[in-house]
Parts: sequence; structure tokens; C-alpha cells
Amino acid sequence: MKTLWIGVAVSLAPALADAQTTIYKHVDESGRVTYTNRPMKGAIVLDLEPLSTIPGIAPQAAGTGKAPASEKLSVTPAVAVVTPRGLPNAVASVDRDTQKGRDDVRRRILQDELAQEEKSLGEVRKLLLQEQQNPTLIAAVRVAQQATDPTPAQQAEMRAAIDRASGRIRGLQATVAEHEKNIEALKKELGALKP
Repeated sequence: MKTLWIGVAVSLAPALADAQTTIYKHVDESGRVTYTNRPMKGAIVLDLEPLSTIPGIAPQAAGTGKAPASEKLSVTPAVAVVTPRGLPNAVASVDRDTQKGRDDVRRRILQDELAQEEKSLGEVRKLLLQEQQNPTLIAAVRVAQQATDPTPAQQAEMRAAIDRASGRIRGLQATVAEHEKNIEALKKELGALKP
């Protein structure tokens, strides 16, 4: 029997060693931070304290001074859950008024975001319209249309003028599309909320 326990301990040792994994922190050019357990180029190794475990205190049965055999205590950091054996962990339910209050707050936040997105969309559409009527762009297009047998240098100059003006238009069109996508998503979220 002692040999069996030693064999089990030896077989579990590699698994326990893997539990103490190395954590890497990587910050990219845009400042986004990534934590991973896989080495990355430019990442630094974090020196973390090992996680400590706290043994659970079994609940006591009323008046007996002993924990009932049908219950177990599972402990996670800062959370203790008592679950009867054989039953899946129960999901905590919220009373109807609390949930309605949460839904109302969520609806109000979504409506505020929707109003802001619609306002931003209107502003960007105005800018897009102004940019499309930009005299510089119109003049560059007319010059390109009226040019007869332009030299390569003139063609490059006309193309650059049109690209500058139309580049701003493409950026504004992308912004309009992003606002429209956000509005659609917000309306979908609002539609999914219970009245």
C-alpha cells in the first residue's frame, strides 16, 4: 500500500510542477499589454508570488457540531460555495425587482449611447458632405477631366491632388460606416431587453 502511495505521488509531481507556470508580460507599440504563459519576443518574465490556498471550514449541521456528509465546501479565492454532493453548482437568482432595476439602468445606458452615436453620425455625415463639395477636389477632378494629353508629371500631380482630397472622404466614409454599425448593434441590444 505504501508503494502505491509513493507511485501516485511520483506520477502527480509533474502535474503539480506545471501548475507553477511562468507568466510573461508583453507591451506592444500601441501600449496594449498582453499576459501569457507562452514566451513572446520582447516579453518580460513576471516574478509572481505563488498562490496560497486556504483550507475550507466545513459547515456544521444544526445542533450536532459536525458537518453533514451530504455537503462539501469548495473554496476559491474570496468565494466559498456550499454545494450538496451530486448536484451541480446552483446559479444565484435575483429577485424580480432587482433584475428590473438592472434592466432599466442597462436600457438607459444603451439609449444614451445610441443617442450619442446618432449625434456623432449626423456630424460626420455633414463633414462628409462638405468634403465631397470641397472646391479643391472638384477643381482637381475638372482639371483631370479636361486635360488633353497630360505629361506623366502632370498626371502624377493630378492623381496626388485627387488622392489627398478623396483620402479625407474615404476616412469620413469609414467613420460613417463605423457609427452605423454601432447604431445597429445598440438597437439590437435594446430590442433584446425585456420591456
